[in-house]
Amino acid sequence: MSVCIIFHSETGTARAVAQRLAAATGGDLVEVRDLAGYSKAGMYLKGAPRALRGELAAIEPALIDVSGYDAVVVGSPVWAFNPTPAANAAVAALRGIEEKPAAVFCTSRGAPGKTLDRMRAMLVDRGAKVRGAVSFTDRDLQKAGAVEALVDLVQPRAVSRT
Repeated sequence: MSVCIIFHSETGTARAVAQRLAAATGGDLVEVRDLAGYSKAGMYLKGAPRALRGELAAIEPALIDVSGYDAVVVGSPVWAFNPTPAANAAVAALRGIEEKPAAVFCTSRGAPGKTLDRMRAMLVDRGAKVRGAVSFTDRDLQKAGAVEALVDLVQPRAVSRT
């Protein structure tokens, strides 16, 4: 099963989840870059209000074709209890997402707020069949097998019939 893992990461936490998921699934990584180029203070002062309003960022890559994949995962950090403007734009940039199985994840310091619900709704609006969502904290990522719940959403294990 081929998996496309699309994510935005400013501090590296969402990148770490995406990389661990890629290692577990053999999936391809697509890192979305926000062309605003936020400084650390800019993430809070400029980016968080934009996230709260559900705005879309100018991103690179501007289009993301997932038509050749069997499943899609989209990940975002949490800014102001919402997905980042770059993650919002990534969902809007998807091509070939219709009818694809999908999953979402977010990374936060412990309060994902509306992030997962909004990401799920955006993907459903685009025609994806969202299987589920997982939130991660830095502490979660210290545990072995932290991404297994996300792996199971992307590659459900066959049930043995004995």
